[in-house]
Amino acid sequence: MSAISEELRTEQFVMSLRGVVPYVYEQAWQSVLDGTPLSRTALHRGPDGPPRRTPRSEVRFRLQIVDWRATRAEVQDARLAERLAGESAAGLPLDRGPSMCATLIRRSDRDWTFAWRYARELMDRQAGLRILEEAADAYAVLLRGGTPRTAARTRGPVAR
Repeated sequence: MSAISEELRTEQFVMSLRGVVPYVYEQAWQSVLDGTPLSRTALHRGPDGPPRRTPRSEVRFRLQIVDWRATRAEVQDARLAERLAGESAAGLPLDRGPSMCATLIRRSDRDWTFAWRYARELMDRQAGLRILEEAADAYAVLLRGGTPRTAARTRGPVAR
């Protein structure tokens, strides 16, 4: 964990999804991040002063996929709480983009939990919600066999 990650706060979204195709979901997120400059930004601490932002031309979105179908629902809930607490304590990889982590947990044949966490230094909650919405839209387009639009994302999210 870098010194920066110890000082930064994170924003976390956890949501239930139904009938997800993991590979397509990851592609949707990658397409959104490709069109969102702040999501490709790394933070570096200078000798003095606040963290410095360094945009990356390309970053790979890493969606961790886990399967908990063999575990009882109440145990899954406890494991989820433990996992989220552990991720929060571990910090984020801020010296390389994207400064976020995402996990897709399969809880039954159709039910999934998606957990996404990012550095609030890079974007505020409103920008995070916009990225979630754009990822859902891109996912729907990909499921229909289309190509997600990137023109709407050229404005980029609002930084704090």
